[in-house]
Amino acid sequence: MDWLKGLNPEQQKAVKHNYGPLLILAGAGSGKTTVLVSRTGRMISERVAQAPEICVLTFTNKSARELKHRVGQKLGSAGQGLWAGTFHSFGLQILRRFHKHANLSPYFGIVDQTDCNAILKELIKDIKNSGKDSFDIDKILNMINDRRTGQAPTHEGFDEYHEMVETLAPKFAKRLEHLGVVDFEGLLIKPLQLFKEHPELLEKVQSQFSQVMVDEFQDTNRMQMDLIHQIVRSHNNITVVGDDDQSIYGWRGAEVKNILNFPQEFKNCEVIKLERNYRSSSEILAVANAAISKNKNRHGKVLRAEAAQESGDLPEVFILDREEDECEFVVSEVLHFQREGFKYKDFAVLYRSNTQGALIEASLRRAGIPYNISGGTSIFDRKEIKDLMAYLKQSLAPNEVSLRRIINVPNRGIGDSTIEKLTEFSKKKRVSFLDACRLWRDAEVGEKAGDAIEDLLAFLEGFPEQILNFNVGSSPGAKMVEIFSELGYRDYVYNSAKDPKAGEKKWVVVEILGKILDSYLGRRAYSVEYIKSFIDSMMLRDDLSEEDQAEKIQLMTLHASKGLEFPVVILAGIEEDLLPHKNLGSDIDEERRLFYVGVTRAKKRLVMSRCMQRKKNGVVRPSTPSRFLLEIPTNLYKEYPLGARPVSGQERDDLVASFLSKLDSKINK
Repeated sequence: MDWLKGLNPEQQKAVKHNYGPLLILAGAGSGKTTVLVSRTGRMISERVAQAPEICVLTFTNKSARELKHRVGQKLGSAGQGLWAGTFHSFGLQILRRFHKHANLSPYFGIVDQTDCNAILKELIKDIKNSGKDSFDIDKILNMINDRRTGQAPTHEGFDEYHEMVETLAPKFAKRLEHLGVVDFEGLLIKPLQLFKEHPELLEKVQSQFSQVMVDEFQDTNRMQMDLIHQIVRSHNNITVVGDDDQSIYGWRGAEVKNILNFPQEFKNCEVIKLERNYRSSSEILAVANAAISKNKNRHGKVLRAEAAQESGDLPEVFILDREEDECEFVVSEVLHFQREGFKYKDFAVLYRSNTQGALIEASLRRAGIPYNISGGTSIFDRKEIKDLMAYLKQSLAPNEVSLRRIINVPNRGIGDSTIEKLTEFSKKKRVSFLDACRLWRDAEVGEKAGDAIEDLLAFLEGFPEQILNFNVGSSPGAKMVEIFSELGYRDYVYNSAKDPKAGEKKWVVVEILGKILDSYLGRRAYSVEYIKSFIDSMMLRDDLSEEDQAEKIQLMTLHASKGLEFPVVILAGIEEDLLPHKNLGSDIDEERRLFYVGVTRAKKRLVMSRCMQRKKNGVVRPSTPSRFLLEIPTNLYKEYPLGARPVSGQERDDLVASFLSKLDSKINK
């Protein structure tokens, strides 16, 4: 098989590399996925490593699936056994494999942020603190996680939050252990602890994977870097692919120094730069290169457009008066480019802050232009999905968080006083909350509530088998939805909605989960084991609720746009205090990288807008252009100070004709 076919010389060099550390600096639109796929496939074909000896760590399940699919398409059965997945999936695999050493049950549960918040709310009740109700639980959880991962700032003062975290952190860890569950942070923390405490387990993992590759390496944090060091230490066959110029997640722990210092950390590291861009026109890349060159702490790299991508259209900057004008401007730009033959799905409107998107959304809606907002609330953050997932988790991997969530949903007469009795009993007798439920008589719970508890526990025991006991012509997902309806959850959803229409929308969410279950099971043999793996996949989701984006304009923040591309990109609000952001943008280099990411999403046309004044904290104040715009030589873009392009001869004639036609029709009426 010719794995080098169609690749440029730099890509070929990367694909042909076999052993030792390799850093592939892949510029925006330089074909890094193709390089990863080709390198993986070639190594298997040429028996440098067998498929099960290769581990590819990614940041989304989607990119892992794409890699496995493309390798499998060419290799067939020889590609089976290749491990590709996210860091969290990798950690989960390690903990499932060595669950005994981690003091976990084989089917331990995974808890998300909402579950962790519920645990903290429960724990905080027992702490004597007069102001405990005023604490921000999200902030406490973030501080606990920073402490667990060693990322807590050492220079901060010791205030009431630090005192609360000091008290809660050990209790939180103990509670997770007691519940037999692992949170997302734990999926990385626990494997590292295992490797430290059981070197023989680390040796098994090291010998299993003789080749390790990491995609989007610029997004790795300290713990992920530690994990990489551990698993490659015995052979150093580590290939990382990334772009320091697209490192934009410092606020959530990503450390750009991982990619900047990689050649120093791994001796004899080969560095290959992919600078040929197959996405954007040379005019757009000229703006991108000029902007990012102002960052000093970076690997030197200059993107070059392939000849076929030269469009001749300079990027444009429009100066509007106020933000209301900017929103109308977005609508007029969409209509303008439509006349040039672009479709709705070709557009992306990007902005730094979600608050900017709301006004633009309102303008598009008024104009009847279909749009999709990316990075909004995920379907998996909906209460209905969380309720249903709690039922599934409690039936297959029981834990206190899930049980507390569903014990009286839908209402089955188990009130707060009953739950308090069970909680007190579990503490007094040092048994789990689930055991306390089973011993409800000893906990002095009333007969009616006790019978309801027994009915719930009996239902949960047979729930997975019920899902698989569907009629011919039906499916597991449809059966699950039917079961929840019979359980009274449908009535509960409709009764808790403000009107029938809202109730219907909520119930549709339940039906969607049924379809997702069917989609996941696909052609697999229907078994309880696969429902268990479905729960794991849902908890590690990152792309399971993709909306149909056909013929819709995409609205999104600059962060959400990373990895995507569009023929036409409109960058709104290129102003100081918005980009770089006054409150969120303390790292100017990272803010500049964010601007660079936005620019390099554009394939053919790039439009930027800024306002002369903008409302800030309810007051209209003057705005100044972003420093990133001022750093770009003016010959690289066209500027329109009056907020509109000069009208060409033909366009002017069309506009006049249209105006006269409307005037005639009014007169004739």
